Amino acid sequence: MTIFLVLLSLFVLCLAVNWYTLLKSKSDLWRKVAIFIALTIPILTPFFPQPRFSLDFFWWRVAGLIAIVMGQVIFFWAKNMFSGSEELFGDVPQEPITAGPFQFVRHPMYLGFIFIIVGWWWLWQAIYAFYFGLFIVALLWIQAYLEERLLLVPKFGDKYLGYRQQTGMFWIK
Repeated sequence: MTIFLVLLSLFVLCLAVNWYTLLKSKSDLWRKVAIFIALTIPILTPFFPQPRFSLDFFWWRVAGLIAIVMGQVIFFWAKNMFSGSEELFGDVPQEPITAGPFQFVRHPMYLGFIFIIVGWWWLWQAIYAFYFGLFIVALLWIQAYLEERLLLVPKFGDKYLGYRQQTGMFWIK
């Protein structure tokens, strides 16, 4: 259980580094490293010794694979809506992106990542990793909320507020 607390702390630290570099316009290298580590940590959690769910393993594997594929499709569809990779890890785009998956939800990349994480845990049926995942989903929700409040609303104003009223954060309205 200690390893999961360490991994959770590292995940939170990576989010903090990402926000610090974004708000202070510091090195993009640190932001990319923090994002890479934050994306890698949840994938590692099922490989540590822990109890496992005792459910019909075959169907959990099928459901996990479906969730992973859906998450990847959503994530890369949303990623491709950015005009360049520098916007994905860099500054906020000049105009709000409201096409593609962004017409349905405001944060499809986070949604895709959540599907990938949930599918991964279903695939491995790891109990502690599942609990760890609940914290990660909560932190991603906080990340999306802060991103909207601190970056997107100040930059786009009423245009973004109107878009926010029409679309859900992670689920279709």
